[in-house]
Amino acid sequence: MVRQGTRQRILEVAEDLLQHRGWAGFSYQHIAERLGIRSAAVHYHFPSKTDLGVALLRRYRSSFNWWCEQLRQRQAPPEVCLEGFFALERRYMDEGKVCPLGVLGVEAEGVPAAVRDEARLLAGDVLRWLGRVLEQGEAQGVLHVAGTPASHALALMSSLQAGLQLARTLGPEAFYTLLEQQREQLGLSRRRRAALGG
Repeated sequence: MVRQGTRQRILEVAEDLLQHRGWAGFSYQHIAERLGIRSAAVHYHFPSKTDLGVALLRRYRSSFNWWCEQLRQRQAPPEVCLEGFFALERRYMDEGKVCPLGVLGVEAEGVPAAVRDEARLLAGDVLRWLGRVLEQGEAQGVLHVAGTPASHALALMSSLQAGLQLARTLGPEAFYTLLEQQREQLGLSRRRRAALGG
């Protein structure tokens, strides 16, 4: 029980470090210092940083797919699903983090192949989900989709990733400007203004 708790805490700290400092910006020593344990304890649970990275990406995938399933069970409409996704990205912004896919994309050359493979799987999960949501929204007439749902999903995801990265240089407004542009293109801003009587 204690070991499982330690493993979970290691993953939580590693996740925070990854999204703030990047893959190359943290070591097992950083994790150990945060948790008040020895580096050997981190190695016990994750013999190599590759093992840790794979576990982290699988954790992200599990969390994302759980989140999607909650929306499915609630039968959330497409526009609500997208606003929920935007809220996830805004939370990264508010916490000073970059999406793990953005981090690993920038540092791809220095990231182990097994970790890159897991990142591709996560990206695939996100893109497929976004594509389905956009397709449903277009079919229901509640979203305006430019091109195919798959291509729009890729453009949307790319824009938000870029916004999080640029915000570190240009400030948070860069992210929020890109986010609002995406909402406007999808027709979400107009729907919100109409709902507010504007």
